[in-house]
Amino acid sequence: GLKHMQYDIEIPSKHGIAGDETAGPGGTFMAQCTIPVTVGYCRMMEDLCPDAFAISYVNPANFVADAVRRETKIKFISICDCFAGFAMSALPRMLNMPPFERRYCVNEDLRPRAIGVNHLTWLVDLQINGKDGFPILKEMSEKFKRKKVKDHYMEFSMRLYETYGYVNVCPSHVYAYWDYNQFLAERKKIGESWEKSVLGWSETRWKFVEELLAGADYQKHPDEYPFWLSHARQAIGILVSIAANEGREWGGINFPNKGAITNLPNNSIVEGPCIVDKRGLTPIAMGDLPKTFLGLTQHIINWEELTVDAALSGDKHMLYLALLACPYVHDMDTAKKIMDELMEAHKDYMPQFKKKSS
Repeated sequence: GLKHMQYDIEIPSKHGIAGDETAGPGGTFMAQCTIPVTVGYCRMMEDLCPDAFAISYVNPANFVADAVRRETKIKFISICDCFAGFAMSALPRMLNMPPFERRYCVNEDLRPRAIGVNHLTWLVDLQINGKDGFPILKEMSEKFKRKKVKDHYMEFSMRLYETYGYVNVCPSHVYAYWDYNQFLAERKKIGESWEKSVLGWSETRWKFVEELLAGADYQKHPDEYPFWLSHARQAIGILVSIAANEGREWGGINFPNKGAITNLPNNSIVEGPCIVDKRGLTPIAMGDLPKTFLGLTQHIINWEELTVDAALSGDKHMLYLALLACPYVHDMDTAKKIMDELMEAHKDYMPQFKKKSS
């Protein structure tokens, strides 16, 4: 729930460590809460419907995918809506290519492909009407720069693009890797800036959801996030691609690497494009991740795997080691304080540690 999400932000921030529900100590602890439940659902599926697919938005997506892969045989498709929002909405707007709200990640005129790990993926391949789209992307980024649009995340995304030559698909989640101090300051103020709700779920938004659940027609919310239709279209589209054996390409999918990204470990969970049909996922081989992102990506993979080790074992020392492996954590004593406070805050939702202590 939102209260516990807020713990994942407020407690580390209080001790000078940034993060959110999928990054920093908050990511480690959200995984401790969501992994036991998700694995439990998948074990239930093994009993009731072993041939079914599970399509999951549960965060942290790569951590959960790793845990389910280790513990069950369920056909588990772990997806992130960052790529869907980017490919179906943000990118067409960036390139001024209507329609600006698309139904698919890949269209006849626009085919983007992004790779990396969850919440750190980069647009490494772009085709516009069958041709290399990067020259057009560069031209549009120059126009954006001249306009001096006051959109913080777009400006940050363009800074990354100018520096590295690649567009980051989800700049709000990677912000702390490059602007740590500013990110931490904003996290400390997040309760004030977002009506005391870490994801911006104000009373007006809850009312909007309640109206939809009661049967009202969808109308665009005045404050659009988090009601982009691309979120639902991705999950439902993947479902249709399986049921109809479409063989359609979808991005933002987390899967065991097995050579799809050639300079990342074969057994790691990566994020990228897949062909989806009745067999499930067939990852598209994308070659190397650009070298400039390789070190940080490998760091995140190691942190993720240690975090999953802790979630599956209920070993408190392993949990401490996972926190120390997090890219944001830079002090052993601080990590210990954060761990103790978050364990107390989340104790009702981390059954694996109760079993261990008893």
